[in-house]
Order: sequence, then C-alpha cells, then structure tokens
Amino acid sequence: NSRYGSMVWASVQRYRWLSGAAIFLLSIDLAVNATFLLFSHNTLLTLLIYIVQDVFLVFSLIILFLALFSTSLTQAGLIKELLNKFKWSIIFATAYLGLSLGFHSLSLKQQWLKPDYYIWNHEMVALFTIQRVVAAIHYYFYKNAILQLSDSSFYMEIPRGYR
Repeated sequence: NSRYGSMVWASVQRYRWLSGAAIFLLSIDLAVNATFLLFSHNTLLTLLIYIVQDVFLVFSLIILFLALFSTSLTQAGLIKELLNKFKWSIIFATAYLGLSLGFHSLSLKQQWLKPDYYIWNHEMVALFTIQRVVAAIHYYFYKNAILQLSDSSFYMEIPRGYR
C-alpha cells in the first residue's frame, strides 16, 4: 500500500510539473496576443512569432491530453466520463488553435501579397475579434481544467476489480 501511495505521489508531482508547463505556455500565448501589434510591421518577425505561438498552442493541447490520460479515471476505463467532464476545455482549445492558424495564415498571406496595403478589412477584423473572444474563453476553461487535474483525487488508488 505504501508503494502504491508513493506511486500516486510521484504521479501528482509529475502533474505539478505538467501544470506549471501548461500555465507557462498559456502565459506566453497571452503575452503574444497582447503585444502582437508591436511586431506586425516586420513580416518575417511576425511569421516567426506566429510559428512559436502555434507550436506552443499544440504543446498546450498535448499537455492537456497527457494530463487527462494519466489520471486514475483513464486507468479504470472511464475515458468517456473524463472527456465529458473536460469537453469544453478540449473544444475551446481545439477551436482556438484552428482560429489562430486561420488568422495567422490569412494575415500573413495578405501582408505578403500586398505589403503596402492596409490589411484590416471587415473579414480580418471579424476573424480577429472571434479569435480573441475564443482565446479568452479558452484561457478560462484551460486554466480551470489544469487546476482541476492538479487535484490529487484524480490519482487515487483504484480497486483491483475496476481496472
């Protein structure tokens, strides 16, 4: 029993590292979203920032799934219940990634095709606004999911008959 208790504690400690990494990635994404206009005059720099932001978004989604699938609920085969509990976090993380990729692609395409042209037409403003609103919702649900998954009750011992 003490051996399993130490395994549970190691799992919680590992998850604390994952939750710290997730909050770090979320903070970087928030900082990029808050300051992206400062770098929009240079297309190459904008491209690099967008690539880093999108890679961090993919990593944050991977961290969320790693955290979800390392719980005792997953080991007990209760994946449907786990996914149902965190479905909004998954939906908004995926939607935000898709909207970010779409906005980044469209804005860079317009900057490259017409470098001296004002790119903020109605479609760009609408996509930008939707992407930012979904970003705020994503931050809320993602942070809540990370904090909920850092609870040690997700790593409790499962009786042998339920595995």
